[in-house]
Amino acid sequence: MTARPRYLELRCGACLWREACDPAEMLAWLRKAGKVREGKAMEFEILYEVFRATAGQFDCPKCGHHGLSASNAVEAGDWPGGPECVKCGRPIGQERAEAMPGTRTCAACQQAAERGVQRQDQDYCPRCGARLEVRVVGQGNRTRYVLACSANPPCPL
Repeated sequence: MTARPRYLELRCGACLWREACDPAEMLAWLRKAGKVREGKAMEFEILYEVFRATAGQFDCPKCGHHGLSASNAVEAGDWPGGPECVKCGRPIGQERAEAMPGTRTCAACQQAAERGVQRQDQDYCPRCGARLEVRVVGQGNRTRYVLACSANPPCPL
């Protein structure tokens, strides 16, 4: 059984440009960057990892900013315009939404709740939408904790 192709989204932190890429488009970006030879094929999982690792070397086609970030995009099989999970914000699958009308959580969040795992509410970057994470900033004898964008490269808040 072969893996179903996923889409990854390229984002520019400077101008907020975004583009969802299927595996063929990912190969085109990698060939343009000189990371994959013409005529070479890759397994999907290797392609995704190489694409994610190389995204920081791409230039934005809109503003020319060097260093894009890659993240999961809504998969082609997800229900466009369907309900979103109230806990994680990801789309709820079409099968789940049809089988359980009125559900407000995705399958992963529901399973975590049934196991008793508490998910903390996530804060998201107001510029790019990536998760915010707590970072330690040392200032002499003091230590500060700040919320910072988890995108690569991080957005200035």
